[in-house]
Amino acid sequence: MAELSRNAEITAVIFDMDGVLTDSEPLINAAAIAMFSENGLKVVPEDFLPFVGAGEDRYLGGVAEKYGFALDLSAAKRRTYEIYLEWVPTRLHVFPGAGELVSACKQAGLRIAVASSADRVKVVANLQKIGLPVESWNAVVTGEDVTAKKPAPDIFLAAAARLGVSPQDCVVIEDAVNGISAAKAARMRCVAVAQTFPAERLQAADMVRPTIADVSVQDLCLLRASSPAGTGSQPPICAPAVQKQAAAATSIRPWGILPTFGLSALVAVSFVGIQLFVAFIWAFAAAFSHGGKLPRGWESNGLLLAIATCVSAPVAFGFTWLFAHLRKRGPARDYLGFRGVALKSMVFWTLALLGLVAASDLLTVRLGKPVVPEFMQNAYRTAGFVPVLWLALLIAAPVAEETVFRGFLFVGILHSRLGPLGAILITSLIWALIHVQYDAYGVFTVFVTGLLLGMVRLATGSLYATIFLHFLMNLIATVETICVLGTFA
Repeated sequence: MAELSRNAEITAVIFDMDGVLTDSEPLINAAAIAMFSENGLKVVPEDFLPFVGAGEDRYLGGVAEKYGFALDLSAAKRRTYEIYLEWVPTRLHVFPGAGELVSACKQAGLRIAVASSADRVKVVANLQKIGLPVESWNAVVTGEDVTAKKPAPDIFLAAAARLGVSPQDCVVIEDAVNGISAAKAARMRCVAVAQTFPAERLQAADMVRPTIADVSVQDLCLLRASSPAGTGSQPPICAPAVQKQAAAATSIRPWGILPTFGLSALVAVSFVGIQLFVAFIWAFAAAFSHGGKLPRGWESNGLLLAIATCVSAPVAFGFTWLFAHLRKRGPARDYLGFRGVALKSMVFWTLALLGLVAASDLLTVRLGKPVVPEFMQNAYRTAGFVPVLWLALLIAAPVAEETVFRGFLFVGILHSRLGPLGAILITSLIWALIHVQYDAYGVFTVFVTGLLLGMVRLATGSLYATIFLHFLMNLIATVETICVLGTFA
């Protein structure tokens, strides 16, 4: 076997999907176990490990062979996918750092591909769900596109051909033993992430990282070319564009949990401080115009609240952006999650929000509570120049609050030991508690809405998605207020 060329350049990155981009391995495992159970065979998760990454035919067929179980493979695979696809909308999540690394590779000028042994229906569903749809890749190769599955090199060679690059210029990111063997057989460099198998079983790769969040574009450029045992290895040469941009286009490694909370507290202090300053100026002007006495209810005046929000929101956004930028681990927009989202995914979550709003309003009516809180009605009555209130409710508040909560705070918690569940729960709770203008029921409603927004952020990886849904939620509340009061002004 010939040694890799000393002149090989890294120009493309090929991502495996299951276990690398998504946490789909436990999900397809559970679906397969359920399928076997329906057919009268009890199997355990460990039975599937030797066949991870080899495609669903081998994944299911290998277990059936182990038990000497007669299996209609076509029907079994179809039923397994039926179960799996039912679970995808609510149980499939992107691995933290996956979207960031894909984005960083694009920014560095690298071509990117997905090469998965799974059938296309599964690949498309997974990529759509995690906000990295088929159209966002330079190439997508599935198990249906090749005859020989991993550990054969065919799928990676097909990906390189579709990308228009030499196999020696590719880096593969894998999580499975079979995938690493396929990459090495294709004469490609390989980074392994220990998200499915323990690191000690992945040592055949050129580099092993605990998670995909620990992989950067700089890591890819530091890989050493594969070579036969005993012949040594040479450092690869990144393409010129990559060499220039790799340092800036690394995947996100956010602030630790304590700095995240501390910096978020500073943002909160700046936000409240600006609002108090605006309130002080307002109170001084109001007292001056009323003979030295403050008018009754001045503190809940809608115009005051609108101005205070419009002034303080840019400050909170600016500090949050600054703290994300100071981390020096890629652009602040990637840190915070300002990335696109697939239209189909956005439609799904919009319908979910509309369903939640409808259910919440129905419950509110059943409990005999006002759909529009008295605070909101008073703010609207005293808004003065209503467009300022609309600006505060529909633009300033959604952008600032989502950037702080589902952006900066969410990312820091997500990459800590608290993980996805902690990120969703904690950001939702803190976000709900700052809404002191509402009663306990109103705060609980905000908390539940925050849970939905957190799930959207986790599923799509996009802050644009949560900002839009926050805007939509406030728009609905504004329309309801107008309907209750019977006036636009």
